[in-house]
Amino acid sequence: MTIVHIERPAELGQSAFEEFVPPPVGDLPRPTLGSVAAWAAPDGSFARAVVNAEFCHFISGHATFVTAAGRRFEFKAGDAAYFPPHTQGTWTIHQTLRKTYCIWR
Repeated sequence: MTIVHIERPAELGQSAFEEFVPPPVGDLPRPTLGSVAAWAAPDGSFARAVVNAEFCHFISGHATFVTAAGRRFEFKAGDAAYFPPHTQGTWTIHQTLRKTYCIWR
């Protein structure tokens, strides 16, 4: 599974949700909610430290995330994203980034 980047979710129409089919989970254990919080990071670069699944909504700022495989994502205020478990990569914060997040274990 790859990172899901949702740009400007407030602007999505109802039709964006009517066709959604969740991926099969097979025999995976049911995740439990680990934490819900707000987070901020100043300008700079660092490796992603979260090993669990994460959903986040970016409140303000601008950042780039490059996965270990080299895929690049640009996140701005208003965007949302899902990071599958064990997503590795490097954050580069261009303008102080603030987000709310939920992490599942």
